[in-house]
Amino acid sequence: MPRLGILDYAKEAFREPYNLILFIGALLAGIISLMPFVVWPLTAAVEILYLLTMANNARYQAVVRARMQRRDQTDTLDVASRLIEGLSERRKLRFEAVRARCLDLQESIKPTGKRDEVGHLLESQQLESVNQLLWVFLRTLAYEQALDSFCSSMPRGEIQNMLRKTEAALQAEKLSEQMRTAYLENVDVLKKRLDNLERAETNLKTLEARLIRVENSIMLIQEQALTRQDPAFIEAEVNSATAGLTSVEQMLGSLDLPSMDAASQGPTPELLGRAEAER
Repeated sequence: MPRLGILDYAKEAFREPYNLILFIGALLAGIISLMPFVVWPLTAAVEILYLLTMANNARYQAVVRARMQRRDQTDTLDVASRLIEGLSERRKLRFEAVRARCLDLQESIKPTGKRDEVGHLLESQQLESVNQLLWVFLRTLAYEQALDSFCSSMPRGEIQNMLRKTEAALQAEKLSEQMRTAYLENVDVLKKRLDNLERAETNLKTLEARLIRVENSIMLIQEQALTRQDPAFIEAEVNSATAGLTSVEQMLGSLDLPSMDAASQGPTPELLGRAEAER
């Protein structure tokens, strides 16, 4: 969530239902009383005082931040639902299998006795970390599907055949300068298409390897919780597994792929908690 300023808090305070009712009521009162030039300046002064007071109130600022975080959380949950629905059946089953295993491990490591504060914090951190990795795993699955579709739709054989024919046509003895220029431009475009396809296929293999990496990291964090309660280890594993996703998104942006609603910005959706609620 971006850092909020005084103006952001003032806008939220102005949009409060009780403020809108009173503000509109005061404006109407000025009209009804036939003294708008007396009532309206007083209303404006009171409104400005109210906005400044609320915008600088620490408790109200906390309420606004929590409200916006919930709003962002809802948005990313909607995006996650759309990404899951957009996956192929095979990829959807793969994601659900990883999420189900996380839930099973989560249940198995829940302490039966009374937890101290440190134990509660470790469990919360672990749940947050697994949610974060599940989100990365889901987005990577969606990227991999888009890239796989791109590679599958590119007719390599047809492009290579066109390239051979064009290069052969360039060998003709009687060829006008305009035709030669057109053929040369066509050869250049066809070679770029083949280079783009080869780059996409290489990136697809990288994505497939990253999927396995993230999948194993999710399992590792869950399994390590049985024997190793180390917050630094959990944080390091999450950072290591997610480090390459930004470069993956940049790489996909350089290819001619359809736009994807991946929502790389914003809070991590509660994928693990959502699945548990659905059980």
